Amino acid sequence: MTGWEANRGRTAVIACAAVGLAAALLLILLPQAASAKRGDVQAETLNLYIGADLTGAVAAPNIPALEAAAGKIYEDMLASDPKSRLKIQAKLIKQKKPDLIGVQEVETLYRGTLDDPAPADEVVFDFERILKKQLKKRGVPYRTAVRVENVDVEAPTDLGFDTRIVDHDILLVRKGAGVKVQGTDGANFETKLDVPLAGGELGTLAVPRGYVEADAKVRGTKVHVVNTHLEAFLSAPRDAQADELLVPGGPLDSNRPVILLGDLNSAPNGTSQGDSAYAYQTIVASGFQDRGVTDNTCCFNADLIGGELTFRIDHVLVKPGAKLLRSTRTGAEGSPLTPGGQYASDHTGVFSKLRFP
Repeated sequence: MTGWEANRGRTAVIACAAVGLAAALLLILLPQAASAKRGDVQAETLNLYIGADLTGAVAAPNIPALEAAAGKIYEDMLASDPKSRLKIQAKLIKQKKPDLIGVQEVETLYRGTLDDPAPADEVVFDFERILKKQLKKRGVPYRTAVRVENVDVEAPTDLGFDTRIVDHDILLVRKGAGVKVQGTDGANFETKLDVPLAGGELGTLAVPRGYVEADAKVRGTKVHVVNTHLEAFLSAPRDAQADELLVPGGPLDSNRPVILLGDLNSAPNGTSQGDSAYAYQTIVASGFQDRGVTDNTCCFNADLIGGELTFRIDHVLVKPGAKLLRSTRTGAEGSPLTPGGQYASDHTGVFSKLRFP
């Protein structure tokens, strides 16, 4: 073999190796590019569920009944096993890896000295902290882009201490996914639900609901995202809150494509919560298109053991319309359960992959 032939052979081997390396790199990089295509935005609405039925406290006719109801709510929240439920939610989020998550019923549960006028401040569960810790542990960290505080209510219990619940809505943004938040806001609706406490013996509690909003750029695609949780118990305040979303200059008024995420407590054909389709229909009539699932999303039993999903009240709505690549429920029947056999929430999440022009 001549020196030229030997060099030619070595060159051919090197060239083949280079081609093989390039092909291997291409196989590694292609799935990443496909999951992060320009114009694609992955969004999810997720109600974490407080873990208890609040009806007893709302309907309590006197102070002893309120104390008993507050004690039961506290015990039910503990029995719902928030830590295990939020571990499941973190696993489900990791499977889909949404860029943006609108989260409702993000509770902080406190306890404190009985009848102490100072707010109870001993944290029992912080849903937001637990969820983000579990997400980070699984290698899919999220940050809170914006948060709104809704109801903050404290009551004495028949357990010998005060209990306090603070409700929030938040917008989570996935770290390292090419998502940048450029402006945020959050507020409570002017319309509130008035609840007589202990049959009016302790006055009336005005229960606020709220929304959060943000301008975001997702891998170069500019969107305006809103997350909300409309009133559950009565249709009149819920309908008024939907109207507030749509006022000129309100949270849904943007020169960017708008993604509305939320538990609207309103299905296309009405719900059991006051049997009103007004909120959903009014928002859709304003130009929003439904880009969520067609299956029901609510509600499993209050103790999260069994139950039937009979209403579709958790929505991903978009204006102007984006192409829906796929939409699925998370946490539905057949999903992982806690060690006690409970679902992760009484709602399913709704994940949608959208493509904007």
